[in-house]
Amino acid sequence: MTNRLDLLIQQYLTHHAPTECWQAGECGVGNFHIDSSGRWFHQGDEIKRLPLARLFASVLSYDGERHWLKTPAETCAVSVEATPMVITAWHMCPNAAQYGFEKVIICEDNLGRLWPVCAQFSLYIDDYKGQQVPHLKLNYGLCARIARNVLYQWVEIAEYRDSDDMMLLHSAGDEFKLA
Repeated sequence: MTNRLDLLIQQYLTHHAPTECWQAGECGVGNFHIDSSGRWFHQGDEIKRLPLARLFASVLSYDGERHWLKTPAETCAVSVEATPMVITAWHMCPNAAQYGFEKVIICEDNLGRLWPVCAQFSLYIDDYKGQQVPHLKLNYGLCARIARNVLYQWVEIAEYRDSDDMMLLHSAGDEFKLA
């Protein structure tokens, strides 16, 4: 199953630079910020060009304490209000059966990048503004909060397990707790 899952992930995943290999010093150039809606800002001005925001996202990482934009030449700190990305849409993978799965949920983040919900990119519950909401684990230590409209749509297709009093979402052969 793993090889098939790897092939599915490769089909959807957007390339990310190998930031773990880069150890440049902190640049101190500019003030990067991502607000709770996933909008990017530099020096207080919103970055409205989606390709530029995607480029920055391709070199963004989280080390467990801080978010960083990392290149071979410099490393810049990024302040993040909540999560750097927000899952704003989703669809069922139209060719899940070809990879050996009954269904696979494909999430789309606010930058238009796709993420299959699976063991590698799993759902987990975390706090957001005092409420427990689902988040999607991404690569490079990053995560994305699930937008409320997506959560409501998932509740409609989730399985309620009476014995555990929980809502479960099934994707790529795994089940994930929604609430």
